[in-house]
Amino acid sequence: MIGQREALRLFGCEVFDPDGHRIGIVGQLFLDDFTEQPAWITVQTGLFGTNESFVPLEAAAFDGDTLTVAVTKDAVRQAPRVALDEGDLPPDQERALYLYYGVTYGVTPESPDEEPEVSAEYVEAVRLRLRRWVAAS
Repeated sequence: MIGQREALRLFGCEVFDPDGHRIGIVGQLFLDDFTEQPAWITVQTGLFGTNESFVPLEAAAFDGDTLTVAVTKDAVRQAPRVALDEGDLPPDQERALYLYYGVTYGVTPESPDEEPEVSAEYVEAVRLRLRRWVAAS
């Protein structure tokens, strides 16, 4: 798990997939609003880094110089495109990214047999929310 101490060193480092293929460079960092821990990054891809794609930090490894993520380069290329305006990630776009990458989103029952019926408002209230993290100089 990549914590807040490593987070500052992520900016600008190279990102690789599990097979060692270079994906791009870390552009932005997003925190889980509940845990305050780094949860997602954007990776600058394409010619001259003109595109940014979201990549989950779940199961990522950081060695101080490079970041190896748990998803393939092709998965990142085909990920949903998200408009990166100023501010936090909009809920519908956040949900699409979690679903695309197969990352658990929102709340899960405490036991596998338990499947409570919950309202959409409840799930929305307790979902994981990504918040852009801006490092102050």
